[in-house]
Amino acid sequence: MPILDKSGTDMTEMYTGFKRWSVVDGTRGSTQVSVAEVLMEPGSSPPLHAHPTEETILIAEGELEAYIGDETRMVSAGQFVLAPPGVKHGFSNKSGKPALIYGIHPTPAVQTEWDEE
Repeated sequence: MPILDKSGTDMTEMYTGFKRWSVVDGTRGSTQVSVAEVLMEPGSSPPLHAHPTEETILIAEGELEAYIGDETRMVSAGQFVLAPPGVKHGFSNKSGKPALIYGIHPTPAVQTEWDEE
């Protein structure tokens, strides 16, 4: 039984204050799912993005402004956000405190299209 944790992964800071660890994916033995842990520092707000598969995001700690399609809502620890396939979504941390989220995808190889506008 594989036991995975982020100590065996490299951290990627794709955008300032947006630190990502790919904890579960095809490179770590998964054939059906990916899970990423993301630490969003205060003030971080990466560009909107979309995936060809849906994404479930667990807000584990903190409070964030969530954007999905044309909607904007505040989300906090214990809540989940479901982003449908192809729908642009993202988060902004305006709370002044770090936020921890987990992105869960039904694929071992996540494809992301970043909105660089």
